[in-house]
Amino acid sequence: MLNQTPITRNSTLVLNWIFIPGLLLLVINDHYLKSEFPNWMTGKISDFAGLLIFPMFLQFLFPRLRRFSVLLTGLLFVFFKLPVSDAAIAVYDKIAIIPITRTVDYSDLIALSILPLSDYLCTSIGRGRYKMGTFTPGITTAIVVIPAALVFMATSPPVGYREAERGEILIGKSYKLKISRDEALARLKAAGFPAELDSPRYTYFHAPANYIIRNIVLPGDKDTIECIRFGFDADEKRSRLVIYTIKLKHTHGRLDNYRVLRKYYRRLVHSDIIDLFASQ
Repeated sequence: MLNQTPITRNSTLVLNWIFIPGLLLLVINDHYLKSEFPNWMTGKISDFAGLLIFPMFLQFLFPRLRRFSVLLTGLLFVFFKLPVSDAAIAVYDKIAIIPITRTVDYSDLIALSILPLSDYLCTSIGRGRYKMGTFTPGITTAIVVIPAALVFMATSPPVGYREAERGEILIGKSYKLKISRDEALARLKAAGFPAELDSPRYTYFHAPANYIIRNIVLPGDKDTIECIRFGFDADEKRSRLVIYTIKLKHTHGRLDNYRVLRKYYRRLVHSDIIDLFASQ
């Protein structure tokens, strides 16, 4: 029997001056910059950074894939960004601890242009370039790899900038209710907020039932809102309400002071609508 040389994981692939800063950029962009500065740039940064470093992560986990990690990353990215992945994402989200979120935007595919650089870096790093000194095998690698896996799973959609261009404000908040969808809709109607069925515009929330409330005058004449879009992810005794967007009256095109408006209307929606469901 021929002796086969065991394939070992190359810790340099995740302990280098490209992977770790790229991972930090993903975290900062996904969980701060996207929501605070919603625009085209923050919407694309994560795509480019993710495609740059994910092949390194893939090669580290599965050394036998080192020749195909970049190609496989590209194929997975294209599948993830196309509507054909909706069913797979919905199934995954039902069992996942950290649900996947994404919105279909074909302009995201421009990030594939960084894959040749990723291929070059993977080869260079595999040969020992860009490494970050000497690390204790196993222990230090785990400290990087486990958070990296969570970061790749917890990426969020580029929220806000598309809505801002349409004169809408993305609320993007979900609330667990102690009542069913039907009872929640009945409470909204009784409070003067009758809901109509709406098209599933915001598929990255995976809510099978989508609704819209039009011409809302909040109690005390606090504000008048043209419409609120929302959905429910269940039709059982307990459900989860997802508030998608609100559209203000007399707005056309890009909203100024988007961050200030989003913060204000998130509070307003919570205090005047969500509180309807606070008790059973």
